[in-house]
Amino acid sequence: MLKKISKNNFFLKNSFFINTSIIIFAGFIIKILGLANKIIITRFLGTEGMSLYIMTFPTLILFLNVATININNCISKLVSESKITNNYSPKIIIQKALKITLISSVLTIIFLLIIIKPLTNNFLNNPNLFYPLLSSIILIPLTCISDILKGYYNGLKEITKTTLANIIEQTSRIIFTVVSLIILKPYGVIISATFTIIALSVGELCSVIFLLIKLKKENKTLFKSSTFSTINNDPTKKILSLAIPTTLSKLIGSFTYFLEPIVYTYILTKLHYDSTIIQTNYTIINAYSLPLLTTASFISVALSTTIIPSISENYALKNYKSINYLIDKVILFSFIPSILVSILLFFYPQEFMKLIYGTTEGTSFIKPFVFFFLLYYLQMPFNSILQAIGKTKTPFIFSTIYSILRIILIIAFSYIPSINVNSIFYAIFLTMLLHSLTIIILVMK
Repeated sequence: MLKKISKNNFFLKNSFFINTSIIIFAGFIIKILGLANKIIITRFLGTEGMSLYIMTFPTLILFLNVATININNCISKLVSESKITNNYSPKIIIQKALKITLISSVLTIIFLLIIIKPLTNNFLNNPNLFYPLLSSIILIPLTCISDILKGYYNGLKEITKTTLANIIEQTSRIIFTVVSLIILKPYGVIISATFTIIALSVGELCSVIFLLIKLKKENKTLFKSSTFSTINNDPTKKILSLAIPTTLSKLIGSFTYFLEPIVYTYILTKLHYDSTIIQTNYTIINAYSLPLLTTASFISVALSTTIIPSISENYALKNYKSINYLIDKVILFSFIPSILVSILLFFYPQEFMKLIYGTTEGTSFIKPFVFFFLLYYLQMPFNSILQAIGKTKTPFIFSTIYSILRIILIIAFSYIPSINVNSIFYAIFLTMLLHSLTIIILVMK
């Protein structure tokens, strides 16, 4: 029995290293493709078009989080645990998840259609955002399906399939973006920005098609295994019990992200700043400065994806020593490459900003803050660790506190003469730092 457990531990640890290495390497490729995509978009759209593109995202992220209900991580955890416990059939898990997200997608789309006009005209104070936001409706159900399929394969630790799906998604998105922007540039920035959002749906669709083809080929071997043939447990309650706390946590974060441009625009307008200056500065911070400061975030995404099945399996086996071992390795994986990236950004901020975005605006935020963002890279994988061991309420509480604090700080910092239009950056930075430290302390305890 002891030999069997030690063999399982050896396999779990090694599969974690192999899968993490694969997904980090693939994440690097996807990051390069993403940077290429940003270079193309920035060059074609310019600051005005980028403002439309960037200001669409807070609303888009909010509605995607509502519809997807964090289904990716839920499926990953359930599938990985079921490999040990045989509680649920993979086929039933996918079927129930599809039903749940179908309902949430339909409700989300209806609500978005109802509020889209007053949202763009009154709250965001930019009617030009109507069509970019309207085009994002296609993305909602596609993301739900994609998240379920990716969660399934992540749970099985078949990382190569989800990795290939992500590469296909990014590549097809770039191709569609380039073609559409070349053709539609003469028709103005609104049409160009709209098709740049549609490119997200095209990428997601290609990813879904690839994963469905793979799933169909493996249907007999994976779904009709005798191990699960006699199991009739309904995982719906389990999916919802896992999804609701983490979704609430994400919703608080995405709702405040949604409120950020609204509050930021409202306060600075009251302080008599021109709307063009407000939107330009919002774009510089959110499209140039923050993405450059979080350049190595693909490592965090990789670790948060691979750590859930590994921690879940060890937790099911009550192997706490291995969990601590994996946490140590997450810290190592996070810090080593992130430090190297941070050093490069510290010494060459203008060069990287110019290379990627074709501008040096927003560079002033890089050098003073780049090393503080090292803590940010632990936040996502550490949140996933807490979720994998069933500790979902605590991250929700702290996410709520810091999300509300961020909005308060945007308002407060706007009244400080030396900060004013940069209030949104300092609010994001301070709450990121506090939130990351809190999550790190919770996990280490």
